[in-house]
Amino acid sequence: MFGVIGRATARHAIALGAGLMAVGLGFSLAVSVEAVAQDNHEITVSIVKFKALDKADELSSGDFFARVTIDGAAQTTSQISDKKEVKPDWKLSKAVSPGVHNVKLELIDKDVSVDDPIDINKIAKKRDLDFTVDTNTGRIEGFSKTYKTGQTISRAGTEPKKAEISFVVTVKKK
Repeated sequence: MFGVIGRATARHAIALGAGLMAVGLGFSLAVSVEAVAQDNHEITVSIVKFKALDKADELSSGDFFARVTIDGAAQTTSQISDKKEVKPDWKLSKAVSPGVHNVKLELIDKDVSVDDPIDINKIAKKRDLDFTVDTNTGRIEGFSKTYKTGQTISRAGTEPKKAEISFVVTVKKK
């Protein structure tokens, strides 16, 4: 009697183990496919040019760099000194999953003690630009007008230490 129960229990244990292994493999496959699909788009913000509209520093034209934050990950460009109008061709990119992503663009004057944000936004008391990029549709939103990736976007600030900036957002699907 114990032999029959023992064999049945062993068969159930083997079947249960095989079932759990299949579920485990299925889960691993789902995770692997999701991980591959996760970062198969790339957002690039290219700063084409900027022009200081007033003095960033009292003694010089300023020491400018840009910071682009995509989904909370910030990157900065090299610094350009003592030029009022620049065509830097700065490009900052981040691999992302397909969908809508938050982007922040800042132009900054590098100083010895505290870096000064340069006003590139026409909204009062808002110096940076915040917008979203939909990598599936190519829509850029967060401005008074909706843009498509590949279009040049120009913005200018209105407060002291202001500049005009032109940039292009592109999406590459890997």
